[in-house]
Amino acid sequence: MIFVKDYFRNQFYSFCLFLLLTVVVVAGFPATVGAADRRAEAGKIEAASPLDQVLQRIREAAAGVETVASTMIQEKHLKVFAEVLEARGRFAFQRPDCWCWELTEPVLSGLSVCGEMGRRWHEKGGAQQSFKLADEPWLRHFATQVTAWTTADFEFLQKQYILTLLSPELSSSPPTLKLVPREAAARRLIASLEITFSVDCRYVTRIVIREVDGDYTAINFLDVIINQPLPKGSFR
Repeated sequence: MIFVKDYFRNQFYSFCLFLLLTVVVVAGFPATVGAADRRAEAGKIEAASPLDQVLQRIREAAAGVETVASTMIQEKHLKVFAEVLEARGRFAFQRPDCWCWELTEPVLSGLSVCGEMGRRWHEKGGAQQSFKLADEPWLRHFATQVTAWTTADFEFLQKQYILTLLSPELSSSPPTLKLVPREAAARRLIASLEITFSVDCRYVTRIVIREVDGDYTAINFLDVIINQPLPKGSFR
């Protein structure tokens, strides 16, 4: 148990960046086109590639989402251990720029950001620590990624990642996207991300983060609630 707690304490901040940028994709796509525009674009969509069709479905399905809250089960699969390391926690997002990712078991760790300010906490670290995004270069980089997702800036994202569609090309199937970092530095840490959406594309149900050494982390999102008032203190 001590090893499990220490492992999640040391690993939490190193991969939460990758987890959050993928989860937030469902929470902030703006409604960039109206009904008439969609009808006018119908022919183009039919002629588009399967990947483009899925991205369009995600845009439209998530256009009205203002808040997301869910519980989560995170499983770490290590080649050197037969046992799966499991953690539990919660995720919350509120448009335009508030999010929180918190592990509650086996160790309490969390990170949240609203606007230009953020907080981090850990059960062994005492009081919460506040910070400014301007003073945290890696978080500022993360914020740029989140903005790209929440504005559906796929032109930008496809400069950062190679996107492919893993799921069957059927509208009734939950779509799964695979993202491979284009930058060599990023690929030294993360080999790929796999993101599975709900059938209606409104939220993410599962994320798999594959590391270059063969280890991987799987996160399942449960009890997802859309567009309901978030509890007080959701972002600490």
